[in-house]
Amino acid sequence: MREVKDLIKDKKIDLKRLEKFGFKLINKSYYYHTSLLKNQFKMSVKISLDNSIFTEIIDTETNEPYVLHLLEMKRSGYSEKVYKAYNEVLEKIQKECFEDERFKANYTKEIIEYVKNNYGDELEFLWEKSPKNAVVRRKSTKKWYVAILTISKRKIGLDSNEITEVINLHNSEEEIKKLIDCKKYFPAYHMNKKHWCTICLDGTVELKEIYKLIDISYELAE
Repeated sequence: MREVKDLIKDKKIDLKRLEKFGFKLINKSYYYHTSLLKNQFKMSVKISLDNSIFTEIIDTETNEPYVLHLLEMKRSGYSEKVYKAYNEVLEKIQKECFEDERFKANYTKEIIEYVKNNYGDELEFLWEKSPKNAVVRRKSTKKWYVAILTISKRKIGLDSNEITEVINLHNSEEEIKKLIDCKKYFPAYHMNKKHWCTICLDGTVELKEIYKLIDISYELAE
């Protein structure tokens, strides 16, 4: 079997979802088997509890391992079809069996759940060069009302190079002036400082207060 790494980068296994998908626990690893291209190939996926994932494709005619789909430079029309079918299985497993772990702070995870449960909106990762930065848009207007970023505290004026997760929220110019104290509420990082503020998601501002500000930001995204 060959290890697959990129598929589960910044991901966490959900064991219940693995079992629901069809994986079976054998000797401390989960196994899943399926067929590809009208039973021309058998595909096996092994996921270990340390978050490593391995795959194997067997040609059912020869009963030998098939590897041409893994050789990007040599993939032709047929091996490209195998690769596409193989990749579709992996993408489905990633979507249905793993949780996103790009953000580590408990506050951040609670906020993501709050937004999802109250507004039905999901994070959008828009910047390839900044994979740990995301925004949330209001469905009806496509306007942003939340940005969650991973930055150095020094970028918001604090005397520290510690990396932290922050949230940017929209509010009225009058309220922004009242909020900004450069201790709990900071001038917005990388956004309009008259209408947005930044909050560190490290417990300096209580979640219930952040939730209220998210609600205001959502309303302003009309």
